[in-house]
Amino acid sequence: MIQRIQTVYLSLGILTLAALGFFGWPWSSEAASTYVWFVPSIIGLTVLTSGTALWSIFLYETREWQRTVVMWVQIGTVLLGATLYGGLYLTSELAVRGPTGVQWGRAVVLVLPLGAYVFFLLARRGIEHDIELVKSMDRLR
Repeated sequence: MIQRIQTVYLSLGILTLAALGFFGWPWSSEAASTYVWFVPSIIGLTVLTSGTALWSIFLYETREWQRTVVMWVQIGTVLLGATLYGGLYLTSELAVRGPTGVQWGRAVVLVLPLGAYVFFLLARRGIEHDIELVKSMDRLR
């Protein structure tokens, strides 16, 4: 389980989503104070997506099912990004440049869902590679 590359990518994706909670900016932004749905949606989607990705690590024996679950994890990550960017867009907070220069905390928060999506995409590609490898070994027998 650990030696498979998709397990590493799934773990990195989970850590990337978990890092979203370590930055205080989305929770204290204007979107959080203006829209009641913003913070619970971000927290809920982060926990749901991370939990599903963690669960998919243990589905290594049924690769087709694991691929389907990882595809749903990718969709959850897209929804998380859309919620984050949508709420910040509605309050005009998407800019990473402030009066004092680049706000790195804000820039990192905006990149985290994209990084997690890339890790989940690489995990799905690894799973598909495993499926093709098993199919080719079955043809040789």
